[in-house]
Order: sequence, then structure tokens, then C-alpha cells
Amino acid sequence: MSQAWIKALAFAALPGASKVRFERRFSNENGTPTTNYKLTSLTANGTPMGDDRDYDLLKAALGPLESLAEHEDHKDLIIELDLENSMLRHL
Repeated sequence: MSQAWIKALAFAALPGASKVRFERRFSNENGTPTTNYKLTSLTANGTPMGDDRDYDLLKAALGPLESLAEHEDHKDLIIELDLENSMLRHL
């Protein structure tokens, strides 16, 4: 499982990023359950990088991550990849 996450996160990272983080959050707003996803590329000092990719490119990056997240427990999820040493962490 780890290799699939590493591959998908590396693909989704912005050029020049040091780390990339994927988050899945569940909420229940107004009685309607929702799932929110967030993808953040970070610089070496931890500053989030602006992501102005076209919607279709962003969706192509998020799709594999969303699919992998479906196989995880149905709870909030934060996974971060250190791109410099391919270290994967569940936060």
C-alpha cells in the first residue's frame, strides 16, 4: 500500500515541492454528510505553495489519491510524503 501512496503523492506534487500532503475530512453540515479533500504542496521550510493548475490537471492528480483513500478507514485522514527521501507519514 505504501508504494501506491508514494507514487500517487509524488505525481500530485507541484514542481519544486519538498513535501506534499493529502487530507480527507468528513463533516455533517445541515444533516448532509460530506467528504472534503485537500492537496497541499509544501516548500522546504513548510510554506504551502500556491496551486493554480487547471481544474482537469488537478482532478487528474486528486483522482488516484481519492481512490486510495477509499481503502482506508472511514475517518479523517492526513498523509504526507517527504519527496526528498520518499518518507510517508500518516498524521
